[in-house]
Order: sequence, then C-alpha cells, then structure tokens
Amino acid sequence: MSGLRVTLVNYTLSMMRGGGETRDLAFAEHLRDLGCTVTLVSVDPVFGRVRHPIAGVPSRLLRAPYFRELVYHLMVLPKTGRLATFLLNQDIRTFSRRVVDLVADPGYPIDILQAAGLYPVVDVKRRRRLPVVIRNQGGLPERWLRPYVPRADAVIGDGWDADNYEDALGRKLVVIPGAVDVELFRPLESEPIEQRARLGLEGRDVLLYVGRFVPLKNLPLLISAFALVHRERPTATLLLAGEGALEPKVRRQVHRLGLEQVVRFLGQQPHTRLPELYALADVVVLSSSFDNSPNAVLEAGACERPVVATRVGGVPRYVVDGENGRLTEPGDASDFARATLDLLVNPTLRASMGRAGRLRVLERHSWRRSAEKLVCLYQSLVASAA
Repeated sequence: MSGLRVTLVNYTLSMMRGGGETRDLAFAEHLRDLGCTVTLVSVDPVFGRVRHPIAGVPSRLLRAPYFRELVYHLMVLPKTGRLATFLLNQDIRTFSRRVVDLVADPGYPIDILQAAGLYPVVDVKRRRRLPVVIRNQGGLPERWLRPYVPRADAVIGDGWDADNYEDALGRKLVVIPGAVDVELFRPLESEPIEQRARLGLEGRDVLLYVGRFVPLKNLPLLISAFALVHRERPTATLLLAGEGALEPKVRRQVHRLGLEQVVRFLGQQPHTRLPELYALADVVVLSSSFDNSPNAVLEAGACERPVVATRVGGVPRYVVDGENGRLTEPGDASDFARATLDLLVNPTLRASMGRAGRLRVLERHSWRRSAEKLVCLYQSLVASAA
C-alpha cells in the first residue's frame, strides 16, 4: 500500500513490556501489513543484558547505558529525586545521540523516523533531510525537552495527551488511538474451569492487575484497597501479572498485611496468555496515580471484563463510570475497595459492564484503523519533505 521505509524507535522495548512497548510492536506489525518496511530500534544496555529480545521484525540494538530500573528504585527513596531525574535525562540524551548517528548515515535505508518520547532525535534533521514523528508517551515533556517540540514534523498521541497537549504547549497533537487485538482478546466460549482449578481459584472472587511494578501504577494503593476488600469478602484473591523494580516493596506490604495466601505474584506473562488471565478475573483493577492510555483497560474490555480504576490521566476516556466499570478517587483506598465490592456482589452488573466494554473497544479501538491513519500521516510528511 505505501512502500515506506519506517524506523520505529523505542528505547525500552528490549528491556520491558509495558503498554508503550506493546503499542510499538503492534504498530510495527500492522504497518508491515500495510506495505511498510519496518525496523525497530532499541537499547543494548552497557550494563546488564537484553531482557526482551525483539522477534519477528527486523531490529537494531544500539549500545548505550540503561538506568531506568535503577531510577525506579530511587524514586521511592527519600532525597533521590534529583539523581533519578538526572539519570533519566542522561538515558534520553545518550540514546538519542546513538539514534541520530544511526539514521543520519546516508546509507541507512529510511523514509521516516518515529520515536517514543525521544524528542532529541529531531537533531537528525540537521544532518539528513528526514521527517521525524514523536510519539508522546503520556503527560507533558520535561522542560528541557520542550525546545525540541516545534522541530518535530508531527507529534502523535492519545489518552490524556489528546485533551491537554495542544493547550499546554501550543503544538497540535495528531491523535492516533491505541487499540487491542480483538481476535486475541475476546471472551472465552466456556468458563475456564480447569484453569481456575489449576490455580486453586474455585469459588474465589478473582481480581486481576496487569502491568508493570513501577511508581505510576501505585500498587501500594491497590494492596491497601485489596486488604479492605478481603476483610469484607474473604473469598477474594488478587492476581498480579507483571514485573518491575518495585516488586520487593509490594511483596513486603503483602507480608505486612498478612495477605500472602490471597495475593498471587504471577510474574511477567506472555502476551498470548493474557486473555486466559482476563477470563479468570471477575474484575480487572488499575490503581494508577497517573496513566495516559493503559492497554490493560482495553484488553479487559475486549475480554468483557469490568474495570475498577482511579480517575486519573486519560483513564476516563476509556472507563466510563457506571457503563464499563467504576472510577474512584485517586489515592483513596476505601473508595477503591467499595467500588470493587459493589461489582463482586453483583454478577449481573459485571456481565453488563463487560459487554459494554467489548462493544466500546470494537467501535473505537482498531489497530488497523490506527495504522492506516499513521500511514496517511507518514505519506503527507514524506511528500512535504520531497
């Protein structure tokens, strides 16, 4: 359809699998279906090793420091904010220079460059005539990054960014909605009785969290709320699917509250196994202090599972209170627990909210439509640069 040579840069793609990383993998797949030649670029860490090899799509790993895991540990310690910010900024600066060096080479085959949050890659335009698209990753860029914003040929995003980016920075945001594979994420035709039995979940009320163990997800709030739920509903079990630097802290909180028997740490799960986990859940929970456009909410909806989430960031664009889930006040464990209990005691309400969630996803969140919109943007930028 397009024949464009696209390089998608995601610094963390080789190291973690959160929503942003999953999104760029999906874009790569669907852009290829539309005729683009796609190369994914990520980090080969100077210290440590690649944790998530990139398979199925041509890729380049660039040697650079990777301090993000250390930063997540620092963020929960007192008086470390400046150091954490410095390390994150060094990551961005160093890796962006590596990207510029790669794609500025006249022999590197590329028509358009798209980078996730790495605004400094626009410096490549000083060395090569090349359209650059920045995918904003939720929230406003740090102040030192803002001088780069006008130099990007386009900034794309969704969620909270769609409502706030242009007003705050005076730069138009091209809305490219996140999406979900509705063939993979769908309700099962029969109840997952065997899976529940294998995990010892017969007769249990199952809550499911899918995501990283990082500060923005505010897992301490979720554990506190679950303790209140379990007090009222002893049959409740919480499944935590994910990994991250803050897992030891979460485990200590679970131990302190005496919840080891009813909170299960499942670790990072393959993308293809997530539908089975959603099928096990009665309610999907998300306790973030900020979230731009969480994939887990769309995946839960596609699997006809209601969501209880905090009213933060872009979450209200995806969870409509009373329609496909419940929204609670950020930081309020009691409110989160009450909303969760309301759904646990009402299976009819859960079922109706689940159906509404899938219908909402089918109507609004198609990877194919998002990729087609992205290709149209690429074509217009390439034509303008010619």
